Amino acid sequence: MQFPTFTLENGEVEVLTSVIQAWCQANQIDPESECARAVIVTALDLIEAGFRTRESLSIALANALAPDAFNISGE
Repeated sequence: MQFPTFTLENGEVEVLTSVIQAWCQANQIDPESECARAVIVTALDLIEAGFRTRESLSIALANALAPDAFNISGE
């Protein structure tokens, strides 16, 4: 696991925590699981890319984790 190359502000930590908590609850995933850790890494990448509000991060995370996001065939 790579560590972020940026610093999270207090508000961003709260955004990350709430978005991950909501995602885990909605998907019935243990927040301490490997799956949740992978989602956290994705969320950190999205925060670094500029999705720093609860709403924008939630939407970007849902899009990044959508099954169609992994369809590289273009279908």
